[in-house]
Amino acid sequence: MTDDDSDTLPPSEAFALFADETRVAIVEALAEQMTAEGNDGLSFADLRRAVGVRDAGQFNYHLSKLCDRFVVKRDGKYYPRYAVLRLVGAIHEGSFTERTEPRSETLDCECPNCGQSLTGVFEDGFVKMECDEHDMLFQTSVPPRAAADRSVSEIVAFANEETQHHIQKAIDGTCFICSGPLSVEKPHRTSSDQLVTELACDSCWLRMHLPVATSVIRHPAVVSYFHERGIDVRTVPVLSFDFVWDDLTEVVSEDPYRVRVTVGEEADAPTLTLDGDLNAVNVE
Repeated sequence: MTDDDSDTLPPSEAFALFADETRVAIVEALAEQMTAEGNDGLSFADLRRAVGVRDAGQFNYHLSKLCDRFVVKRDGKYYPRYAVLRLVGAIHEGSFTERTEPRSETLDCECPNCGQSLTGVFEDGFVKMECDEHDMLFQTSVPPRAAADRSVSEIVAFANEETQHHIQKAIDGTCFICSGPLSVEKPHRTSSDQLVTELACDSCWLRMHLPVATSVIRHPAVVSYFHERGIDVRTVPVLSFDFVWDDLTEVVSEDPYRVRVTVGEEADAPTLTLDGDLNAVNVE
């Protein structure tokens, strides 16, 4: 196999290559060599020393299994490909190697439908916000490393900020799971008259159901509006914004498709006009 080989490796074969602790140790050692200034790489001897394998022949056998798909050799040194860095990151986030105990906590956050306090639940790698009357209102994944040493409230806060980043990336047309392209479903009204849409990845399993109004939370005009009122939008749970639930979002045109979102009732509250892909095309 060469650096120019573009053949796709079946996932089962790719994962099978790492079903050995020596190979995992090799990619971890190469990833640790990365620095802010760049990657100096490791010679065969230095890499073998870092992994702790005495038998050079055995070590070479395992290293050769990773070249050239995951490890590349240049000028006598070995370097990790990007896939290796992603793999090591996934290992260290704990999703494949750690299990967490379920826990729950009453949150300082109210159900937008009935005003009852919500319960936060962290279980099976997901954090949820639930209401006794209206079931689950929010759910997203949180890796064990991010949940470690955090209370459920702190996990919810972490998940909220991550969700805002995910929403923005999705609106920009990129899946935050696999980086594939996303398509946006035409918004529609729910039984509770909320305008929602679905963003679906063309490559992986992601299906993201989204109230249309949440797409503007990180827009500069909205961030500025709330900042002037002493509110950092990054710290506010997505479903706690009144304008997400209030009837302040309306379809104003079908051809071209346009939606107006007003983020408050004050005179200086910005109104954003979105197109069918949830891009802001006008701000008033």
